[in-house]
Amino acid sequence: MAKPSSIKPEEQFARSYVDRLILEQLSEMESAVKLSELADRLSNDGIGLATVRSLLASNPDRFAYHERKWIPAARLLGQGRPFAAAMTVVLEGFGGPMPMHSLITEIGRIRQLPYEKVEPIVRRIATNDWPYVVTGNDVVSLTAWGFEAIDQKIERALILNNVSAEEFEEAKAKLEGINFRDPEAIADAVRKAAPIRLKVLGAVAYNSLNKPDPKSVLMFDARRFYAQAISVPGIVFAADGVLYPEAEAKKWISSAIKLAERIAPTVEVEDVMPIEIKPEDVARMVTRITANENTTTALRLLEEFYEITPGNKTFPDDLANILAALRSSPDIQWVGGDRFRRKGDFPDYILEVPEPFHFSKSTQTSEDGDPIDVELTDDGLSSSLRKLLQHPLATDVLDEDIQPAPKTMPETVRLVLKSIHRELGTFPMCQLPTNWLDPEPNIQEIIVIDPNARELQIWANHEGRLIYGFLDWWYEQGIESGGVFTLTKTTKPNVLEFEWLDQPDPVVYISAQRMEELRQLGIAAEGKTTLDLLIEVMAHWPKGADYLTILAEVNVVRRSSRRLIASLLSSYQCFYQRSGSPVWHYDPKKVDLGFDKTKRKFVKK
Repeated sequence: MAKPSSIKPEEQFARSYVDRLILEQLSEMESAVKLSELADRLSNDGIGLATVRSLLASNPDRFAYHERKWIPAARLLGQGRPFAAAMTVVLEGFGGPMPMHSLITEIGRIRQLPYEKVEPIVRRIATNDWPYVVTGNDVVSLTAWGFEAIDQKIERALILNNVSAEEFEEAKAKLEGINFRDPEAIADAVRKAAPIRLKVLGAVAYNSLNKPDPKSVLMFDARRFYAQAISVPGIVFAADGVLYPEAEAKKWISSAIKLAERIAPTVEVEDVMPIEIKPEDVARMVTRITANENTTTALRLLEEFYEITPGNKTFPDDLANILAALRSSPDIQWVGGDRFRRKGDFPDYILEVPEPFHFSKSTQTSEDGDPIDVELTDDGLSSSLRKLLQHPLATDVLDEDIQPAPKTMPETVRLVLKSIHRELGTFPMCQLPTNWLDPEPNIQEIIVIDPNARELQIWANHEGRLIYGFLDWWYEQGIESGGVFTLTKTTKPNVLEFEWLDQPDPVVYISAQRMEELRQLGIAAEGKTTLDLLIEVMAHWPKGADYLTILAEVNVVRRSSRRLIASLLSSYQCFYQRSGSPVWHYDPKKVDLGFDKTKRKFVKK
């Protein structure tokens, strides 16, 4: 069993939902000896063996290990009780509305009676007795989880149901215009107000239907209201008594999985030797991988073939053994971390750097026959620009010098999206610390997960130094240049957490209006030198601009290297910096002075 481990309220709430999913499958199975069979039933929800094992072992209130089998704890607690009391124990243990057939099955197991003998008794009690509610789709729940009132004044009813006057008034205002006498009123109210506490919603309906006049007809039926409210399609009744949109459940599952990973090391397991991967085992696993249209992880194979999870003391060695065995197979492809796919099963487009990222060399010359758009060596650049050439926001794909790996690798990195990558659904690796992503293999599949538990498959090409596949999420970001997000490592290989930050990057942010102006410059850029375009960009900044801002804007107009822009700023006399200031200025009166001849010796050949 699990050792004590502190669980936060929000984690307890999330796990209660997953516990309910596990209990539903456990009831269908009668019991679980091999947890992998239970995990298989939950795999469509993204719940694996490690999560199942950790949650079962850490919640004795809902799960019991009895006679070497896992069963619902309520099955033991309900023994020796009358039918109705046992039904209440099972429903409370389930923690929410329960399918009628599952309730009947569990009561039969408690009473050791066949289903057909138990069914009429359970149905009669659930249908006729006040403590129970039966919905139109044959789901049973406890009336106490809803708003219970018959003829009390609203003030008294609110107190009895632990609903504050503030909650009630807020919901009442939100649901103004709903006529609770209409047949679809309850469903309409749920959809309009969700997420909302069921008791609060019931209070509003009760107040609307039951008038204070003692001679008026009492229209509110607590059980009928409850049955309709929890039956609205796309709505989930959660452990906190709130009706949520069903899409929220994915976040709860994600949170519960994280909790299970965190408390897994506290689960005691037998100390055994690491597994030996036999050739016939490798053959079976390769067949499993090639039969899958998607990715198969080594963690999943360890669970499926050996029932080994991160909670096992030998897990690190077991994982290393299975990875070594699978990497040596010529029939499958390792795509990073513990992920394997069919040979060559990845998008072809990730093998090439898209054409818009390539640079075209200018051939235009001055009246003297000298090239206009020239690049200088480091010695010819201003000292501030020399340092900025290695700034992550100055570099880009095909325009970087790979830096040494940091001595301390951060768990979270702050990254900035530029306009060209937003348009192409890509991101440059140059913004990531060297080796933040594992350097091998060259082609890697990565899964990113946002705060809403949405997952996105992206692909990294180490040779091309580019990450592909962000297009759908990039276009959700309204900021075209300068949107900021974070990537955070997780305990799972090649699985990262993704989150947008509220504030754009102040240096490379470009407003929508300015983006349109720059695009117009780009349309008219044919035949112009990059120097001409730089002058047009700088003309917009009478008070000057930072080099990184200038570089970002010029690259909207025309793809230009960081060294070229730094060189033009350093060598043409119409551009200058004031002493001690990082800002670059443009003086239109000095355009005719042209190129600073003292810089000629620094022009790159």
